[in-house]
Order: sequence, then structure tokens, then C-alpha cells
Amino acid sequence: MKRVFQFIWANLELFFWIIALIYLFSMNADSTHFTLCPIKNLGFSFCPGCGIGHSLHHIMHLDIRASFSEHPLGIFALIVIILRIFTLVKNLFKTQTYGIKTFTPGSRG
Repeated sequence: MKRVFQFIWANLELFFWIIALIYLFSMNADSTHFTLCPIKNLGFSFCPGCGIGHSLHHIMHLDIRASFSEHPLGIFALIVIILRIFTLVKNLFKTQTYGIKTFTPGSRG
């Protein structure tokens, strides 16, 4: 069990992006929701990042028009996230320890 937690901890970014995309794919984009956006919560009406989650949801459901209307950079964001996932998976299989990293005092890198 300890090795499983070490594996997850060592590859936390990979798990985060995969879980985030699964959540965005399965969310209900038509409902209103509480926002975590600090700019919106401060009362400002414009936030440059708001709508990108809905945009990702729509593009994963192949609704390009709705995606672009939610946020014009949603398609680009999905491409960047998918490329990051592929890079993390490629790096995971390059290492012989499959991503289980250890720290030793005095080591660099």
C-alpha cells in the first residue's frame, strides 16, 4: 500500500490532469454553480479565465460553437493539457522506477 501512495504522490500532476478532464467531461455545464474564481468573488464582472471549464466541457462533447462562445481559448487549453498528459506519461515510462522518486540529502536534480 505504501508503494501505491508513493506512486500517486510522485505522479500527482498526472493524476490531477486526468481527474480534472474526467470531471469536466461529466459535469453539467447548464447549471449554475459556486465559483472558486477570486476575481468573480471580489465582485468584478470580468475575469479573463472564467468560462474555460465550460469551454473544455463543450469541446470534449464536440460542440465547438458553444465551446468558443464560453471561452475562445478553450480548444487551445485542451490541446495544452493533453500534450502535458502525454509528456508526463512518456516520462513515467522512461524512468525505471516508474515515477517513484526519493530524496537524499545532498543530491541535486
